[in-house]
Amino acid sequence: MRYHFIIFILTLFGPFCFSQVKQVEPPRLVVGIKVDGLQSEHLRSMWNYFTPGGFRKIISESVAIEKMRYNIVSAGNASDVATLMTGTYPFFHGIIGDYFYNRAENQEYSILFDKNQNGIGTKDKFSAHRLLTSTFTDELKLNSPQSMVHSVSIDSEDAIMMGGHTANSVSWIDDASNRWATTTYYSRGLSRWADMMNVDGSFKKIVDTKWTPAAAINTYINPTAGGSKSIGFSYNPNDRQKGNASKSILKNTPSANTLVAELTRTIFEKEQLGTDKFTDVLMLQFTVKIPNQIASSLVFAEQEDIYIRLDREIQTLLSLFSSRIGDEKMLVFLVGNGSDYHSPVELGKNQIPAGLFNADRAIALLNTYLMAIYGQEKWISGYYGKNIYLNKSKIDEKKINLAEIQNKITDFLLEFEGIQAAYTSQNVINFTGDFSDPRAKFRNSFHKKTSGDIVISLMPGWIEVDNKGRVVGQGNNPQLFIPFYMLGSRLKAKSLSGSYNITDIAPTISKLVGIPAPNGSVGSVIELNP
Repeated sequence: MRYHFIIFILTLFGPFCFSQVKQVEPPRLVVGIKVDGLQSEHLRSMWNYFTPGGFRKIISESVAIEKMRYNIVSAGNASDVATLMTGTYPFFHGIIGDYFYNRAENQEYSILFDKNQNGIGTKDKFSAHRLLTSTFTDELKLNSPQSMVHSVSIDSEDAIMMGGHTANSVSWIDDASNRWATTTYYSRGLSRWADMMNVDGSFKKIVDTKWTPAAAINTYINPTAGGSKSIGFSYNPNDRQKGNASKSILKNTPSANTLVAELTRTIFEKEQLGTDKFTDVLMLQFTVKIPNQIASSLVFAEQEDIYIRLDREIQTLLSLFSSRIGDEKMLVFLVGNGSDYHSPVELGKNQIPAGLFNADRAIALLNTYLMAIYGQEKWISGYYGKNIYLNKSKIDEKKINLAEIQNKITDFLLEFEGIQAAYTSQNVINFTGDFSDPRAKFRNSFHKKTSGDIVISLMPGWIEVDNKGRVVGQGNNPQLFIPFYMLGSRLKAKSLSGSYNITDIAPTISKLVGIPAPNGSVGSVIELNP
């Protein structure tokens, strides 16, 4: 009788009891802000220059992880952002760097290159087809097709990796044509609002604005790049890059940040983001890097100025979002990228060993060495981003033991200045050591389709540059960290000091939004309110 009475009570009152459990509503708008060159030390140095609603608001109201571990080899924006968005390593997501060497065609290609697509506003034929796992924005679109995802970036690598496979619009700055660009990979093509900026002259107006100090030059902490504390600087964003006359310096000026902010404002307003029950996402890339900058040291007035101007742009955006949908319906995160604190030049001036590594000379000498042993052949097919590709067909033809030639190469490379270590692909794939071992980063960053037969690591303080002056990866210290800040109405402001990895970001955002983690995710959900 007692049993039947309990069943009767549960049947009668159970639905009422369960209905009183309040469901946590996901955010209406997620805003992801990635800033190239951002470092927590810079934010502290510049604190008094910032507005209340920009960097100060984000940092003071966030769950902050100032040292989030960078557990991959930094090899460019594409790899870095893909790892952030997927919650997994290049080992799974396939994006090993901004470029890769195609063995079959004996040619270096952008990791984004896709012969089956066409550029819109650009000659580049790009897509996300080499991104082999889903991103958290992909999972959002799969879970809620009505949700909107827009990616607005300075660089194509960031734009496409942040947009993933399913974004409603992906826009980046083409610095050859100086206009917004995208790819036919996305079914809707170029955002109509980006196209409008191209056509109505507003893009050109921003680009044509000269960059001069926002305040009196003697109020800045550091001198200009020209070494002056009394004479201001002046840059024209249309000026050509040193050593690359086909492209402008636009992407490393405040004009680039203004373009991103202006298009973001228009998309937010015209698309009415965050105004219905379906979560929308804005992924944005900005920069605090200046023209011809090698590393992220805050040593020039121009860098201070670009921080100050970006802070104002962010304050304006956050204020707009808040006024339209309310802070309680937003989730905002800010992240930097893996970069060394000091440039090789700065270290060298202070008698600390450092340098720039260009692989051409090393590869030429290596091939000469191999010819002396194995005969007059081209034994090295190609190189890019710490990856050496062997001429495997020739090695097979000559019946040379692959492991033998790989071991000779690794021994020889250790003699080069700037090279810390060299590993065979077998060494990397079979490594089973602790995650704190630097070799684990190489295993995480290795992919069977695009990685080389030998990979090298550089000494701390050294940075790799290619023949076009492009920095290949932002840092080579054994341990690299990035700052990460996240604020939302359900999150209490605090600083977390535990051990966290960049791969933890995507599954954490997924949980807060109420969607599955990306399908290749290996990260852990960060307990933001422990």
